[in-house]
Amino acid sequence: MKEKKTGLKPAFLLSAATCFMLFLYAPLELYFTNKDEFWYDIWVLAPIMLCVFLVFTGICIAGFGVLHKCGGKLFRAAVLFLFTLFVCSYVQGNYFIKYLPVFDGRAIDWSQYAGVGRTQSLILWCVVTGAVFFLFKKLQIERMYQVIQTVSICMLLLFLVTLSTLCITNQGLESKTNICVTTEHEMELSKDRNFIILLMDALDGGAFSDMVVGNEETESIFDDFTYYDNTVSAYPHTTYNVPFLLSGMWFENQTDGDAYFREVVTESPFFESLEDRGYALGLYEVDFDLDESTGARFENVGEYTKRVSSYTDFARWQIMLTGMKYAPFDLKRFSFVNPNAFEDLRVLKGSGNAFRDNNNRDFYDMLTQGKLQYREDKSFKFIHLWGAHPPYEYDKDLNYLPEGGTLTQSVEACITLSDLYLEKLKNANVYDNSVIIIIADHGNGEYYEEDNMSQHPVLLIKGINERHKFRVDNSPISFEDLQDAYVHLLDGGDGQTVFTGLPKERSRRFMWYDIKDDTHIVEYEQTGRAGDMNTTVPTGREFNAR
Repeated sequence: MKEKKTGLKPAFLLSAATCFMLFLYAPLELYFTNKDEFWYDIWVLAPIMLCVFLVFTGICIAGFGVLHKCGGKLFRAAVLFLFTLFVCSYVQGNYFIKYLPVFDGRAIDWSQYAGVGRTQSLILWCVVTGAVFFLFKKLQIERMYQVIQTVSICMLLLFLVTLSTLCITNQGLESKTNICVTTEHEMELSKDRNFIILLMDALDGGAFSDMVVGNEETESIFDDFTYYDNTVSAYPHTTYNVPFLLSGMWFENQTDGDAYFREVVTESPFFESLEDRGYALGLYEVDFDLDESTGARFENVGEYTKRVSSYTDFARWQIMLTGMKYAPFDLKRFSFVNPNAFEDLRVLKGSGNAFRDNNNRDFYDMLTQGKLQYREDKSFKFIHLWGAHPPYEYDKDLNYLPEGGTLTQSVEACITLSDLYLEKLKNANVYDNSVIIIIADHGNGEYYEEDNMSQHPVLLIKGINERHKFRVDNSPISFEDLQDAYVHLLDGGDGQTVFTGLPKERSRRFMWYDIKDDTHIVEYEQTGRAGDMNTTVPTGREFNAR
């Protein structure tokens, strides 16, 4: 009878603490520490997850209420099991996350993390289960319930203090802008002049050369283009390469990323030059964090509502993200969700357009099903596609591969998309009056057997009214050279002479950082061919965030 009087309150508190940790603390902590990675703000996230917390807490309390009426071993076993789950999940999610992979959309090979991850999980669960069983045997059941009650209260207070601190330090209550990139005007091109940059993410120069150069059929797709097969990017990842391509402004950790992106959008000499020449700007790039002032510069920027299209999907995916951190190692793989999936839950204001993403298949469908429209004013298009970036999901004909594809198939898909787009322009008679640059933001280190910093991107250039066979130029090109090249092309220059005057031998700057930590940047010089790690030399200069 005494257990019936004392056991219910600890069980209820334990239910509240466990559900709070999994359905409120974990999603909010993830949001506060990665705020810029999500389109939504706390005013979207918190109400949904609060409802989830209340529902699951209610279910747990109701379940314990039923078991409590029955009493005996089943109720005690349920309380001890939930307490063990609570402790193990907390430790798993807060102290055993060092060896987790980067969640950047690519498929995860969990076998690479099995050694340490599985061992840690097994040791943790065995130790905690043994400790709980020992305490249960050592203490009277009433004292064990007191321990559980005290731990639950203390952890609830800890969660609240931690969330409050993170919220304050990361400005967690700040409302986000509802500006977004749409597909508006993407299929509109000028009868006068067009300047088109088609960016194929992670399309490696070495891979492209091996598949295209020397193959007459494939080379013919890129007739009129000059292929610069010795190009070095500025950075190893998309984050800073794209703004550098559009501005020539280096990011050296002298400021935070948001300030840098704003500076690029508002002060880019390239954008100013385009506008001075009467070009309307279309930025089909989802990685820029635009707001009302910076977004007004681009004709394809729209607004989305502060709601989601599916509350159940949003909640389910939040719980899965929590599982990636808090679940035992062997259950994490079942919790994986691509963080980009949340983008699909936005609701666009108005009608007639769609959210722009960089999906290869969506672009393929637009080319094969959509009709190109004409416009009178000059048009600039920066079109960022997934390209050859992992995960590899399509074959060369853009058929979806549920089990995943290969890097080679993704490179072939890039060639297919390029061919379709160029044919679309030719059939619409806007090919000759267009500057066309096909480029990658960086290379793909997976293509090489030895270590590689992904510093060898593709670069192909065609000027206005340029006609000739596919041409390869092995001049040492750097992304630093592109701003002058843009002006040359705007002035009517061709792709063969765009880099005239550059030395045949030179050192090119490359700024390396780990994708997990961009607060530490190391400067290198490429003294030989792009992609050759033997001639990629550190200068001794480093740039660290203040």
